[in-house]
Amino acid sequence: MAFWKRNEPLQVGSRFYEIDTSTGKIDRDKEPARLSTAFERNPFMRELPIELRAVFQEPETEKEKDQDQGRISSRERPRQTELRGQEGGTDIHIILRGCVAERTQVGGATTLRILGAGAVLGCMEFFDEKMATPTAVCLSDTWTISVPMDRMRALAETAPALMKAIGISVTDRIEATERIYNRHNLKAVERLAGLLGHLVMHCAVPGKKYDFRLEGPSQGDLADALGLSIASVESAMKILREADIVISGYRSYEFPSLRRLLEASEMAFPPESLAGALAKI
Repeated sequence: MAFWKRNEPLQVGSRFYEIDTSTGKIDRDKEPARLSTAFERNPFMRELPIELRAVFQEPETEKEKDQDQGRISSRERPRQTELRGQEGGTDIHIILRGCVAERTQVGGATTLRILGAGAVLGCMEFFDEKMATPTAVCLSDTWTISVPMDRMRALAETAPALMKAIGISVTDRIEATERIYNRHNLKAVERLAGLLGHLVMHCAVPGKKYDFRLEGPSQGDLADALGLSIASVESAMKILREADIVISGYRSYEFPSLRRLLEASEMAFPPESLAGALAKI
Protein backbone atom coordinates (compact mmCIF):
# COMPACT_ATOMS: atom_id res chain seq x y z
CA MET A 1 0.00 0.00 0.00
CA ALA A 2 2.98 2.26 -0.56
CA PHE A 3 3.63 2.42 3.19
CA TRP A 4 6.85 4.10 4.18
CA LYS A 5 9.41 1.43 4.97
CA ARG A 6 10.51 1.11 8.60
CA ASN A 7 14.06 2.25 7.81
CA GLU A 8 13.01 5.24 5.69
CA PRO A 9 12.23 8.78 6.84
CA LEU A 10 8.58 9.79 6.88
CA GLN A 11 7.39 12.75 4.81
CA VAL A 12 5.89 15.40 7.05
CA GLY A 13 4.85 18.46 5.09
CA SER A 14 7.83 19.78 3.17
CA ARG A 15 10.50 17.59 4.78
CA PHE A 16 11.39 14.01 5.58
CA TYR A 17 12.01 13.04 9.21
CA GLU A 18 13.55 10.03 10.91
CA ILE A 19 11.05 8.44 13.31
CA ASP A 20 12.13 6.87 16.59
CA THR A 21 10.19 3.60 16.48
CA SER A 22 10.60 3.13 20.24
CA THR A 23 8.63 6.31 20.96
CA GLY A 24 6.80 6.99 17.70
CA LYS A 25 8.13 10.55 17.70
CA ILE A 26 10.29 12.53 15.29
CA ASP A 27 14.00 12.18 16.01
CA ARG A 28 14.92 15.80 16.70
CA ASP A 29 18.63 14.98 16.82
CA LYS A 30 18.74 14.23 13.08
CA GLU A 31 18.53 16.94 10.44
CA PRO A 32 15.42 16.46 8.27
CA ALA A 33 15.86 15.97 4.54
CA ARG A 34 14.33 18.63 2.33
CA LEU A 35 11.49 18.03 -0.10
CA SER A 36 13.85 18.19 -3.07
CA THR A 37 14.37 14.49 -2.32
CA ALA A 38 10.65 13.79 -2.84
CA PHE A 39 11.26 12.58 -6.38
CA GLU A 40 13.58 9.86 -5.11
CA ARG A 41 11.66 8.95 -1.95
CA ASN A 42 8.12 9.17 -3.28
CA PRO A 43 6.65 5.63 -3.11
CA PHE A 44 5.81 5.71 -6.84
CA MET A 45 8.95 7.42 -8.09
CA ARG A 46 11.26 5.11 -6.14
CA GLU A 47 9.99 2.21 -8.27
CA LEU A 48 11.54 3.88 -11.34
CA PRO A 49 15.18 3.83 -12.45
CA ILE A 50 17.06 7.12 -12.14
CA GLU A 51 17.02 7.85 -15.86
CA LEU A 52 13.24 7.46 -15.98
CA ARG A 53 12.71 9.71 -12.96
CA ALA A 54 14.64 12.38 -14.83
CA VAL A 55 11.98 12.41 -17.55
CA PHE A 56 9.42 13.52 -14.96
CA GLN A 57 11.75 16.17 -13.54
CA GLU A 58 12.64 17.89 -16.80
CA PRO A 59 11.46 21.52 -16.87
CA GLU A 60 8.97 22.57 -19.51
CA THR A 61 10.36 23.98 -22.73
CA GLU A 62 8.92 27.18 -24.17
CA LYS A 63 7.24 25.12 -26.86
CA GLU A 64 5.62 22.80 -24.31
CA LYS A 65 4.31 25.75 -22.34
CA ASP A 66 2.27 26.71 -25.39
CA GLN A 67 0.98 23.19 -25.98
CA ASP A 68 -1.23 21.10 -23.72
CA GLN A 69 -0.54 17.79 -25.45
CA GLY A 70 2.54 15.91 -24.33
CA ARG A 71 3.42 18.33 -21.53
CA ILE A 72 4.72 17.01 -18.21
CA SER A 73 4.57 19.58 -15.43
CA SER A 74 5.25 19.78 -11.72
CA ARG A 75 3.27 22.34 -9.80
CA GLU A 76 1.61 23.18 -6.51
CA ARG A 77 -2.13 23.72 -6.34
CA PRO A 78 -4.19 25.30 -3.55
CA ARG A 79 -6.96 23.61 -1.62
CA GLN A 80 -10.23 23.03 -3.54
CA THR A 81 -8.47 22.86 -6.92
CA GLU A 82 -10.07 20.23 -9.16
CA LEU A 83 -7.28 18.04 -10.48
CA ARG A 84 -9.38 15.64 -12.54
CA GLY A 85 -12.94 15.56 -13.82
CA GLN A 86 -15.04 17.94 -15.84
CA GLU A 87 -12.86 20.97 -15.11
CA GLY A 88 -9.59 19.26 -14.24
CA GLY A 89 -9.29 17.08 -17.32
CA THR A 90 -7.97 13.53 -17.55
CA ASP A 91 -4.23 13.94 -16.89
CA ILE A 92 -2.51 11.44 -14.63
CA HIS A 93 -1.24 13.03 -11.41
CA ILE A 94 1.55 11.64 -9.24
CA ILE A 95 1.05 13.10 -5.75
CA LEU A 96 4.29 14.32 -4.17
CA ARG A 97 2.68 16.13 -1.25
CA GLY A 98 -0.83 16.91 -0.07
CA CYS A 99 -4.23 15.34 0.43
CA VAL A 100 -6.72 14.64 -2.39
CA ALA A 101 -10.31 13.36 -2.43
CA GLU A 102 -11.14 11.16 -5.39
CA ARG A 103 -14.81 10.37 -6.09
CA THR A 104 -15.78 7.56 -8.45
CA GLN A 105 -19.31 7.07 -9.75
CA VAL A 106 -20.34 3.40 -9.78
CA GLY A 107 -23.88 3.08 -11.04
CA GLY A 108 -26.02 5.15 -8.70
CA ALA A 109 -23.43 5.11 -5.93
CA THR A 110 -20.27 7.14 -5.33
CA THR A 111 -17.12 5.97 -3.58
CA LEU A 112 -14.64 8.36 -2.00
CA ARG A 113 -10.95 7.64 -1.46
CA ILE A 114 -8.57 10.04 0.27
CA LEU A 115 -5.09 9.90 -1.24
CA GLY A 116 -1.68 11.30 -0.41
CA ALA A 117 2.00 11.08 -1.31
CA GLY A 118 2.76 8.18 -3.61
CA ALA A 119 -0.74 7.82 -5.04
CA VAL A 120 -1.24 7.98 -8.81
CA LEU A 121 -4.52 9.55 -9.90
CA GLY A 122 -5.56 7.84 -13.12
CA CYS A 123 -3.73 4.54 -12.64
CA MET A 124 -6.97 2.57 -13.08
CA GLU A 125 -7.97 4.35 -16.29
CA PHE A 126 -4.46 3.85 -17.63
CA PHE A 127 -5.36 0.18 -18.12
CA ASP A 128 -9.05 0.71 -18.94
CA GLU A 129 -9.74 3.32 -21.61
CA LYS A 130 -13.51 2.94 -21.19
CA MET A 131 -13.45 3.78 -17.50
CA ALA A 132 -15.04 7.13 -16.64
CA THR A 133 -12.66 9.68 -15.14
CA PRO A 134 -13.24 10.11 -11.39
CA THR A 135 -13.24 13.63 -9.99
CA ALA A 136 -10.27 14.54 -7.81
CA VAL A 137 -10.18 17.66 -5.63
CA CYS A 138 -7.34 18.94 -3.45
CA LEU A 139 -8.30 18.88 0.23
CA SER A 140 -5.10 20.74 1.12
CA ASP A 141 -2.29 22.50 -0.73
CA THR A 142 -1.04 19.78 -3.05
CA TRP A 143 2.05 19.25 -5.18
CA THR A 144 1.79 16.87 -8.14
CA ILE A 145 3.51 15.83 -11.33
CA SER A 146 0.92 15.98 -14.12
CA VAL A 147 1.26 13.78 -17.20
CA PRO A 148 -1.21 13.63 -20.12
CA MET A 149 -2.69 10.13 -20.32
CA ASP A 150 -1.49 9.61 -23.91
CA ARG A 151 2.05 10.64 -22.94
CA MET A 152 2.09 8.25 -19.99
CA ARG A 153 0.91 5.36 -22.14
CA ALA A 154 3.54 6.18 -24.77
CA LEU A 155 6.29 6.27 -22.12
CA ALA A 156 5.15 2.97 -20.65
CA GLU A 157 5.31 1.23 -24.03
CA THR A 158 9.09 1.56 -24.02
CA ALA A 159 9.67 1.51 -20.24
CA PRO A 160 8.68 -1.76 -18.52
CA ALA A 161 9.64 -0.26 -15.14
CA LEU A 162 7.00 2.45 -15.58
CA MET A 163 4.36 -0.11 -16.55
CA LYS A 164 5.26 -2.12 -13.45
CA ALA A 165 5.11 0.95 -11.18
CA ILE A 166 1.63 1.84 -12.45
CA GLY A 167 0.55 -1.75 -11.91
CA ILE A 168 1.82 -1.55 -8.33
CA SER A 169 -0.28 1.60 -7.86
CA VAL A 170 -3.37 -0.31 -8.93
CA THR A 171 -2.50 -3.14 -6.54
CA ASP A 172 -2.00 -0.60 -3.75
CA ARG A 173 -5.47 0.80 -4.40
CA ILE A 174 -7.07 -2.63 -4.21
CA GLU A 175 -5.17 -3.51 -1.03
CA ALA A 176 -6.04 -0.18 0.59
CA THR A 177 -9.71 -0.78 -0.17
CA GLU A 178 -9.58 -4.09 1.68
CA ARG A 179 -7.23 -3.10 4.52
CA ILE A 180 -8.48 0.44 5.21
CA TYR A 181 -11.96 1.00 3.81
CA ASN A 182 -13.75 -2.37 3.86
CA ARG A 183 -13.39 -3.26 7.55
CA HIS A 184 -17.14 -3.37 8.03
CA ASN A 185 -16.98 -5.95 10.84
CA LEU A 186 -15.17 -3.54 13.16
CA LYS A 187 -16.49 -0.71 15.29
CA ALA A 188 -16.61 2.79 13.83
CA VAL A 189 -13.86 4.01 16.20
CA GLU A 190 -11.46 1.31 15.00
CA ARG A 191 -12.27 1.99 11.36
CA LEU A 192 -11.81 5.74 11.84
CA ALA A 193 -8.49 5.28 13.66
CA GLY A 194 -7.30 3.02 10.84
CA LEU A 195 -8.13 5.59 8.18
CA LEU A 196 -6.53 8.43 10.16
CA GLY A 197 -3.40 6.33 10.71
CA HIS A 198 -3.21 5.54 7.00
CA LEU A 199 -3.58 9.22 6.12
CA VAL A 200 -0.89 10.30 8.58
CA MET A 201 1.47 7.92 6.77
CA HIS A 202 0.77 9.70 3.47
CA CYS A 203 -0.54 13.21 4.18
CA ALA A 204 1.08 14.36 7.44
CA VAL A 205 2.05 17.99 8.01
CA PRO A 206 3.89 19.44 11.04
CA GLY A 207 1.65 19.76 14.07
CA LYS A 208 1.18 22.95 16.05
CA LYS A 209 1.78 21.21 19.38
CA TYR A 210 2.62 17.61 18.47
CA ASP A 211 4.69 16.04 15.70
CA PHE A 212 1.92 14.94 13.34
CA ARG A 213 -1.10 16.73 11.96
CA LEU A 214 -3.60 15.97 9.20
CA GLU A 215 -5.25 18.82 7.31
CA GLY A 216 -7.97 18.84 4.70
CA PRO A 217 -10.62 16.12 5.15
CA SER A 218 -13.86 17.10 6.84
CA GLN A 219 -15.72 14.66 9.04
CA GLY A 220 -18.14 14.33 6.13
CA ASP A 221 -15.26 13.25 3.87
CA LEU A 222 -14.15 10.68 6.45
CA ALA A 223 -17.72 9.39 6.75
CA ASP A 224 -18.09 9.08 2.96
CA ALA A 225 -14.75 7.29 2.66
CA LEU A 226 -15.71 4.72 5.30
CA GLY A 227 -19.36 4.36 4.28
CA LEU A 228 -20.49 5.58 7.70
CA SER A 229 -22.94 8.23 8.78
CA ILE A 230 -21.57 11.57 9.93
CA ALA A 231 -23.13 10.86 13.35
CA SER A 232 -21.12 7.62 13.59
CA VAL A 233 -17.89 9.43 12.71
CA GLU A 234 -18.64 12.22 15.18
CA SER A 235 -19.26 9.64 17.91
CA ALA A 236 -16.05 7.74 17.06
CA MET A 237 -14.08 11.00 16.95
CA LYS A 238 -15.41 11.87 20.42
CA ILE A 239 -14.10 8.55 21.77
CA LEU A 240 -10.66 9.21 20.23
CA ARG A 241 -10.62 12.75 21.64
CA GLU A 242 -11.55 11.56 25.13
CA ALA A 243 -8.75 8.99 24.95
CA ASP A 244 -6.33 11.81 24.01
CA ILE A 245 -5.58 10.07 20.71
CA VAL A 246 -6.90 12.83 18.43
CA ILE A 247 -7.25 16.58 18.87
CA SER A 248 -9.68 17.71 16.18
CA GLY A 249 -10.44 21.13 14.74
CA TYR A 250 -11.93 22.47 11.53
CA ARG A 251 -10.67 20.07 8.85
CA SER A 252 -7.64 19.35 11.03
CA TYR A 253 -6.54 16.52 13.30
CA GLU A 254 -3.49 16.44 15.53
CA PHE A 255 -2.13 13.30 17.17
CA PRO A 256 -0.42 13.37 20.59
CA SER A 257 0.78 9.79 20.03
CA LEU A 258 1.08 8.22 16.58
CA ARG A 259 1.67 4.87 18.24
CA ARG A 260 -1.61 5.00 20.19
CA LEU A 261 -3.50 6.04 17.05
CA LEU A 262 -2.17 3.00 15.18
CA GLU A 263 -2.88 0.72 18.12
CA ALA A 264 -6.47 2.01 18.33
CA SER A 265 -7.01 0.99 14.70
CA GLU A 266 -6.69 -2.73 15.56
CA MET A 267 -4.98 -3.05 12.17
CA ALA A 268 -2.19 -5.44 11.23
CA PHE A 269 0.17 -3.20 9.26
CA PRO A 270 2.88 -4.88 7.16
CA PRO A 271 5.79 -5.61 9.55
CA GLU A 272 8.30 -4.18 7.06
CA SER A 273 6.50 -0.83 7.11
CA LEU A 274 7.05 2.09 9.46
CA ALA A 275 3.45 1.75 10.66
CA GLY A 276 4.12 -1.93 11.35
CA ALA A 277 7.17 -1.03 13.42
CA LEU A 278 5.14 1.45 15.45
CA ALA A 279 1.91 -0.49 15.92
CA LYS A 280 1.25 -3.78 17.61
CA ILE A 281 1.16 -6.52 14.96
